[in-house]
Amino acid sequence: MPSLLRTHGRFPYSAINARPRYAWPGGKRLAVYLGLNLEHFAFGEGHGGELAPSGRPDVLNYSWREYGNRVGAWRLLDEFEELRLPVSVLANSEIAGHCPELLAAHIARGDEVVGHGRTNAERQGDLVERDE
Repeated sequence: MPSLLRTHGRFPYSAINARPRYAWPGGKRLAVYLGLNLEHFAFGEGHGGELAPSGRPDVLNYSWREYGNRVGAWRLLDEFEELRLPVSVLANSEIAGHCPELLAAHIARGDEVVGHGRTNAERQGDLVERDE
């Protein structure tokens, strides 16, 4: 029975128990992707998570993000190094100026850097072409 709902049309439904078995090279059955977001947000302006919007700068959320760049991300880097795990770093470009040592440390260990915008404080989809 065809669906009456609109679909994306990219691929048909496929039940997992009816699919062929897949294996990665070497007969491995599992692949894991580690993506680490490194982001810098503007203080008191733009988009960002606000627990209780007040119209004032959100010190709480800015602080935990900043803690991540100054402390948490370095602790993760140590763990990735100890466990010899490659990481894809999902970085907005403001990171390069805000905490260049952090980005450089990932580049030095050979991690893949994937760019995703200038800052998460702005939505690229809302920008006119000139501002992009």
